[in-house]
Amino acid sequence: MRVVRIYTATMSTTRLLLLGVVRIFQPAYGYQLRRELMTWNVQAWANINPGSIYTGLRTLAKHGYLLELEQDGGHRPGRTSYKLTADGETEYFSLLRGMLWTVDGFHPDKMQAALAFMWSLRRDEVVDALEARISQLESWLKSGPYSERQIREDPGTPNHVVEMFRITTARDNGELEWTRQFHTRIKSGAYAFAGEPADWKPYPGMVTHWGEIPDPPTS
Repeated sequence: MRVVRIYTATMSTTRLLLLGVVRIFQPAYGYQLRRELMTWNVQAWANINPGSIYTGLRTLAKHGYLLELEQDGGHRPGRTSYKLTADGETEYFSLLRGMLWTVDGFHPDKMQAALAFMWSLRRDEVVDALEARISQLESWLKSGPYSERQIREDPGTPNHVVEMFRITTARDNGELEWTRQFHTRIKSGAYAFAGEPADWKPYPGMVTHWGEIPDPPTS
């Protein structure tokens, strides 16, 4: 069951990243989307194999979340462009809200992915979601000493296991501190969200390369 949960969490993060990057640049070719995600270093923090991006795009299209636009009737991944369907738009926001509103300490990649797209939500929702995360983290940390005591008093649990709990608690403390600070910055007007003027524009070279059809990868 643990393996299933890890697999499901990884797949949901991948799905949000693929839907989100298509939503930004649509319609965009598979190779362009792959190249963009590689600049985000997703292979490191989201555990995404670069070669699996094409497979993920095709899977999302098969499930009705993306529309495939073939060039000259071909089936080469780098030459297929994608755009979100209505179901894809719904799935995108469902995944985004789920990851933003719910703390998952064992899968920090979920919040990393949510941060990449939180600007597509309105500011008031992001503020409320961060307050919900703060409450969740505070509750976990408040119960922490009792969980640690149970581990230490359990004769069937090796002594060193308590350190596994402590490192998780340290991470939760760190995220709580960051979330409080981030919440303050958002309430003070930092960054731009849906319905607000953009606070950042890509440089011309970024825009230009999305208007070009690159050669597909050779390997």
